[in-house]
Amino acid sequence: MANSAQPAFKSKIKNLKSKILILFIVCAVTNLAAQQVYTDTFKLAEQQNTASMDAYLLDLVNQQAEMLHANDTVDTLTLAELQRLDSIEREMREVDSLRTLNASLEVQSMSRIPTIVIEKSWVKDEVEDRNDVLRAIREMRSPWRREATLMAQITQNYVTDNWYQGGSSSFAALGIAKGQISYISERFTWENFGEWRIGGSTVSADSLHKMNTTDDQFKIYSKANLRIVPKWFTSLSAEIDTRLFPTYKSNSMELKSAPFSPFRFNAAFGIDYKPVKGLSISVSPISYKVIHIADTARVKATDFGLKEGQRTQHNIGSSVRVEYLWKPVREVALETKFYLYTNYHDVELDLEVNCDFIINRWLSARLTLHPRYDTSVILEGDTKAKIQFRELLSIGFAHKFY
Repeated sequence: MANSAQPAFKSKIKNLKSKILILFIVCAVTNLAAQQVYTDTFKLAEQQNTASMDAYLLDLVNQQAEMLHANDTVDTLTLAELQRLDSIEREMREVDSLRTLNASLEVQSMSRIPTIVIEKSWVKDEVEDRNDVLRAIREMRSPWRREATLMAQITQNYVTDNWYQGGSSSFAALGIAKGQISYISERFTWENFGEWRIGGSTVSADSLHKMNTTDDQFKIYSKANLRIVPKWFTSLSAEIDTRLFPTYKSNSMELKSAPFSPFRFNAAFGIDYKPVKGLSISVSPISYKVIHIADTARVKATDFGLKEGQRTQHNIGSSVRVEYLWKPVREVALETKFYLYTNYHDVELDLEVNCDFIINRWLSARLTLHPRYDTSVILEGDTKAKIQFRELLSIGFAHKFY
């Protein structure tokens, strides 16, 4: 009797162990699922907090925009100024994801806090206001700044041969592509700019060329700054400037310039002073400049300051570079660039002023004034160097990418 009961007891123990093992597995799976649900819930809450911050800032700027458009005397608003309002501080503290933002706003240096939340403008544009805020939020979360602009202008004129006032048909086009990638931190900044301008036009008096290149410039400029004291930086910069297409003289196969003819390289080391937003004054007591003509067989090297038979010229001297971007309103941007270089024998002066007028989100007009003077460039028939000048007024498509 006892022997028959023992196998039954062992069977019950075995079944109990199986049930306990199954229960343990179920509990473990349930625990893992709960942790995953908790993690997903936490991430969702964090995303909602971030979305709440973005939505709150957008709503805040929309309210401030009403004041800005209603009163032209209101200054440009900044996140630091908005943070000083007690009501805003109370609401910002309620969102957990804003703790880092609040801590950053309390730091007086505020190198990573965007300076502009919304710009003054002649015409209210809610889409642009929203883009300004989203861009400011991105700048808070990353030290990298990115911006690109595309512009295209076309001018066309058609005149028949029997038109009573005379004249001739013409076609002109200009394209500009420029971009900027910069790293901005409290003590170190690294700014990189690139620009390519290409323009051409038909000339009825020129029977040899269907299209003449009127503007061709490819430029890359990079500058690294390390802060010494507020507004003063040690600076190291480099610039490449060249042509990518051939340019001919009118009714002639003689080249004015060709791809990489000329090719310029400038490197400078010195001090960069930034007293106000948008203004940079760089003084470089040590500056190195190279001018290279890739096609000396067809391009006159003497037109670019080189000696007869010379392909490459190296110069060491000093330089001064001043850059200023002024935007009184969102629709107007005045950009001024001044460059001075001397090797203590010759002097090169270059001033470029660009004024962009934004008509709407897709159309703009540009006025360019570009005087230049180089004592090393004396053209054939001249006895001394003369001031060179270029002017351009265009209107057409334009769009910015951030």
